[in-house]
Amino acid sequence: MAPMAKQTRRHFLRITAISGAGLVLGCGRPAGVSADGGLLDEDGGLINADDAGVDGGVDAGQPLPPDEPELISEAFNFPLGIASGDLEPTRGVVWTRYDGTAALRLRVWRMELAVYAERVADVLVTPGDGGFVHLDVAGLMPGVRYRYAFFEENAAGTLTARSALGRFRAALAPGQKEPLVFGACSCTQQGTTPTPLRRAGEREDLDAFMLLGDTSYNDGADTLAEYRTKWASNLGSPEYRQLRAATSVLATWDDHEVANDFNPETIDAGKFAIARATYFEALPLRRHDTEPDRLWKSMRWGDTAEIFVLDSRGERKPSTRFNGQPHQYLSPAQFDWLKTGLKASTAVFKIVMNSVPITNFGFSAFTGDSWLSYSQQRTAILQWVEDERIEGVLWVSGDHHFASVGQVSAFGAGSQALEILAGPGGQSANPVWGLLRPPRWDYATGTNNYATIALDPMTRVARLAFHDGAGMELFAKDYTL
Repeated sequence: MAPMAKQTRRHFLRITAISGAGLVLGCGRPAGVSADGGLLDEDGGLINADDAGVDGGVDAGQPLPPDEPELISEAFNFPLGIASGDLEPTRGVVWTRYDGTAALRLRVWRMELAVYAERVADVLVTPGDGGFVHLDVAGLMPGVRYRYAFFEENAAGTLTARSALGRFRAALAPGQKEPLVFGACSCTQQGTTPTPLRRAGEREDLDAFMLLGDTSYNDGADTLAEYRTKWASNLGSPEYRQLRAATSVLATWDDHEVANDFNPETIDAGKFAIARATYFEALPLRRHDTEPDRLWKSMRWGDTAEIFVLDSRGERKPSTRFNGQPHQYLSPAQFDWLKTGLKASTAVFKIVMNSVPITNFGFSAFTGDSWLSYSQQRTAILQWVEDERIEGVLWVSGDHHFASVGQVSAFGAGSQALEILAGPGGQSANPVWGLLRPPRWDYATGTNNYATIALDPMTRVARLAFHDGAGMELFAKDYTL
């Protein structure tokens, strides 16, 4: 392979934060970082790539070509693998947990098929508390595919071992309208092999993967160490390691990331804070600039899709179901944000990523936990979408331990809306799936699965499919939204 050209400043890795407990990006600009994300010296001057020790050629004394990372052996000091998430057109978060003691270096490459065409980031990183690393990599090109890896480096500057190699695709830019394929799953219990995640991780066509909640079953945990142990028992599985290396993720939480059916109004505040901190710690997420504890966000993939990631657990007020107050399933701020965002979105598809289904299944199981128990907000959002004639809305959720595709309501508000439930990825089945029959439901199963959502913006067709742990397609159908 020919030596690579020296990289310009615009290709340098911008870091908004690299260390600290509960480490996550996007919480303001730290000292030493310029407004455009470049590194500053102690006098406030911009450090260029050469000054920072970043170059595009082969390091002196390097025994292996630096841009053929497969030739460097994989280390055992990355027990939870690597991950990427919250991809935007020009930046994305990369993640790992490092248990070693060597200096740690991150490299990111722009790919042209299987060729490492350009090194766009090369920087020493400092793990935070617990060994966690979250880096916001900027300077990406919209819609382009990248690979990345963390390397152990000795005192001589030689790369001695590496993490697994990860892949991600930068989100499409505004104005771009291309087909996309998203994966989705929920409910992956520790102690149960989430085989569907392995099958999803074998694919190379997933632009991102939606973790719909119950990604980790942390029931019984109270302390920071206990929550970290629960997360590690799930994310350290071969299935999760493979999936999270294969594509970027979008994530929300459900109840088990905190405790089974927890009540935000009555849960111990200290426990809740630890659960929230370890949620952000364990996943490659970008925290909100001014509200770092906020989970809900919108992620835009060009003119094809906008994904509205909801927090259906942390802001609800169960007491409002009984005391005559307006029901609060989502906080007023989140509810208004969702309405405003759906109306303003110019994307062909508006995906509402919602951990607990909004569908009325017609039976009592789970209703105390779901939108149905907060009927005022449920009716209000469904009726509002219809009244505003918002096209392209697809509800995506999990939680119920079965998969299904069908109408949100049998009649009234939501009767024209469609919801897909994905998962469980590694759980026992809820037998009520057998009650879901045509014509209202096109498909239902209790088989462990992951879903795919293939979006064609030119035809407005969403192809919804389920795949089992053997890689078999259980169901697929095209829907015009």
